[in-house]
Amino acid sequence: MSSNYDLLKLDWIQKQVSINAATDKTLQASGLPRGTVRGTVVSVDDPEERGRVKVVFDDMNPDIPQVYGAGTYSKEREGKEPDKSHWIDVSPAFKGTQPEGLKGKRVNIAVSNGQFQYAVLQDVVYDPQMLAKGKGKDLEMPNNSSMTRLPCYEQGSEPPATAENVGCCIVICNGYDGMDWLSVCLKRSGGYKWVNMMDRLHIHDSQAADSDGDSEGTVNDDTHATT
Repeated sequence: MSSNYDLLKLDWIQKQVSINAATDKTLQASGLPRGTVRGTVVSVDDPEERGRVKVVFDDMNPDIPQVYGAGTYSKEREGKEPDKSHWIDVSPAFKGTQPEGLKGKRVNIAVSNGQFQYAVLQDVVYDPQMLAKGKGKDLEMPNNSSMTRLPCYEQGSEPPATAENVGCCIVICNGYDGMDWLSVCLKRSGGYKWVNMMDRLHIHDSQAADSDGDSEGTVNDDTHATT
């Protein structure tokens, strides 16, 4: 059986490594974005109500030097007005618009194949430096983020309740009383269970007064739905 060291000596493997290294250098030289980039949200008013946003990518923002930390070699970008992006897709998809509080926030954005047009909004970042002079001191911790969607499972099809799944949150659809329930996998009674988070008010109902007007005695436990 060949070891990893033996495999690394194969001519084909060495050629693949060389090709990958050359590709990386080409992408760096061409200036194409790779992996995750950053930007600033400037609009959330998606006309199609798909939760999309417009941003100013760092690579197109004149407030941000071309090369951070390079001193005198970090020249300013050309142009005075930042270029707004197209409407950036969001994951998970939903109907509606992002909250107004997202405007002005710094965000991570995933790009595919080095193409800005295939960008997907990820999350808000706390970025004190902001890669721009004089703006870090005014930056506050984000109070809004992109939406998170829990996975939805029909009753009976949810993943097993096991130690490996402790802390996982899901939505169980059409469960008890034909309603949807927010469930968390937790340790219960020596095992593990999906525990429904109840949005119900726990109350104590006193016994109805008898013919003598006496209401002392039994107290009944009851729950009232709050939604």
